[in-house]
Amino acid sequence: MRPGTATERWDDWMQPYRHGVFVVLPPPAVARVVDAQRARFDPQSAEICGAYVTLSEPLASPLSDAQADEVADAMARVAPFTLRYGPLHTVEPHPGVVYAITPAEPFEALRDALAATSAFRGSRPVRGDVPAHMTVAEFVSVERSAEILEELAHRYMTGSFLCDTVTLIVPDSGFCFRAVRGFSLGGTGSRS
Repeated sequence: MRPGTATERWDDWMQPYRHGVFVVLPPPAVARVVDAQRARFDPQSAEICGAYVTLSEPLASPLSDAQADEVADAMARVAPFTLRYGPLHTVEPHPGVVYAITPAEPFEALRDALAATSAFRGSRPVRGDVPAHMTVAEFVSVERSAEILEELAHRYMTGSFLCDTVTLIVPDSGFCFRAVRGFSLGGTGSRS
């Protein structure tokens, strides 16, 4: 995550994200490639945030110390698992190009464990209706999405990485997300 000044004024759609969102961050080698694709095909999105896999809805309020401890305990009870990324596809009827993230079962179990914490009580539930994905481009048209997919048809990557940390990312005043706290899976709690 890189601090910056993506915007001077927050649009209405940005407001719900002010307290942050939980994500899975890919390892640096994967992030470098996806970040380069994001910068090329969707510079607006790339400026806001590096490569990520969304795990939760935005927090309705700042994460308290007690809630952070609860999240750490919940994540410690989830065993690390391997995530696979690819193939690349569009998300019709909506615009965008993403890497599929599989397998769904352990990822959904991770979402459920996070959703069961008090950080999400009284707020929108963690999204189980949206399949896990890693975004390449989102602020593009449906037509541009098809062009990007065609351009990357023989140049995108597939692979896997160990999902062993959940990260809370929070936007700065310029709406650029930065990692503020990591929570280890199957481990001893949080990493700052």
